[in-house]
Amino acid sequence: MPNAARATHTLTRKTLPDASSINGNQQISKSDALKLTPEEEMAHFVNQSRMVTCSHPDHPEVRLKWRNPKNAIISETKGRVHIEDKGDSLALIFEAIARTDQGNWTCEVDVEGTATATEGRVTVPALRKSFKMIVYEPISFRDTNTVQTAVEDKDATIRCEVKGHPEPSVSWYFNGQPLFFSNNGRYSKLADGMSIKKVVQNDSGEYTCKAFQISATGSSFEEKTIRLNIKHKPYMPPWKKSISDAYGYVGGMVNLTCEATAEPPANFSWSANNKKLTPKSHIIYNGRHVSMLQIMIKTSSIFGKYKCEAKNELGSVTQEIHLKEGTKPDPPSLFQLRGVNSDTLDIDVGATKSHDIPPDPTTVIGYRFELMPTDEYLKSRSWDHASRRDFDVADGATYLLVQLIPDTKYLIRVAARNAAGLSDWTEVKEFSTHPVQPHGTSGSSAQPTDVCFKFVWLLAVAFPAALSITHHRFADLTKGRF
Repeated sequence: MPNAARATHTLTRKTLPDASSINGNQQISKSDALKLTPEEEMAHFVNQSRMVTCSHPDHPEVRLKWRNPKNAIISETKGRVHIEDKGDSLALIFEAIARTDQGNWTCEVDVEGTATATEGRVTVPALRKSFKMIVYEPISFRDTNTVQTAVEDKDATIRCEVKGHPEPSVSWYFNGQPLFFSNNGRYSKLADGMSIKKVVQNDSGEYTCKAFQISATGSSFEEKTIRLNIKHKPYMPPWKKSISDAYGYVGGMVNLTCEATAEPPANFSWSANNKKLTPKSHIIYNGRHVSMLQIMIKTSSIFGKYKCEAKNELGSVTQEIHLKEGTKPDPPSLFQLRGVNSDTLDIDVGATKSHDIPPDPTTVIGYRFELMPTDEYLKSRSWDHASRRDFDVADGATYLLVQLIPDTKYLIRVAARNAAGLSDWTEVKEFSTHPVQPHGTSGSSAQPTDVCFKFVWLLAVAFPAALSITHHRFADLTKGRF
């Protein structure tokens, strides 16, 4: 409670003039009324400001005072809620409205103060006038992180604490579809969010908490989207076997890949003959959900079993790969140009595929093309920056090298591929793309040829192979399926 000096200063008023006295007594009529400005009842939001003045139009000299909803007198002249003497009125100031300010605020004549100021016998009725403060709190989300986590096979709580007055109604959506809550269902609505029983990986995704608020002055809507990540132990892809075979040949190189999805991502480690392989002694590339061990096969002692372990805080999984000795394939015996236009070269390498005999480690399963503009090769005399195109075997197919530069000479070489790796490269050949033909040129065969090439390519060429991936292609692996 503020000191008396402050209160006395605030309530100073002019004394009643003697000319208005009757036999030494000052009388204020009961019919006189206090006036509040503004008079209308208004709704306010939290943290807004407001000023209401109270006056007695017929007797501006009387003293006034304000009471809060708890009937306590407001005497502070500074602060969030205070009073200010305006001379002929007393103002109630709200610098920042709070939810606790809701209720009836009352202005009344300070009978004792008025009597003291007039220094005479005064009869003052207890005049009062009130206004109701209505306080709305807009929708807000408290302690609501946009990314939240849960653990697989355990109950999860998604926090979305919605505040507001009037109290908002809340609904939930999962990946854009509404969620329905029932007593026996997996989903339950909580005061500060929602819960899911025994979450699985399919429960990961975007959950949207939508809040709707209706008041006497209107309505408002807000929403918050939360990404739920499900933490789980590592899993090998379902198409991978626990033990798989790989092939290589002495003098060649082989890449052993180990894939495991996990949240958080797993740490990978490799071992052979119960001995851990380290990056100091071996070439190991690690991605978010994949690891690749690159082995240079210098002697036959390299062949054997290799083990990969993927581990995170929730568990681990292992994969064993048996590296077996295979046979280096022969290079393609045929390498010739079958067609050309401005951006495509059609190459025939004599591809054949047996439909009767199951493939064995020696069977050619694909081809690798390397190409680069002749001018670029002459600058470096190196194939390090050549464009690489991998194709699977398709019986009787020719292979289209597309998206080439018009009117450009290209150097091209090809290698066959089997389970053990790549053959030696063929001799390098030079082929040229055609210049771009002006649109509508009569007699031009460029456009029909282009259509034919693309039709053949779509029918005959299978998806690019994923085997024999070198360190140049490892980034593609990490960006692909995982």
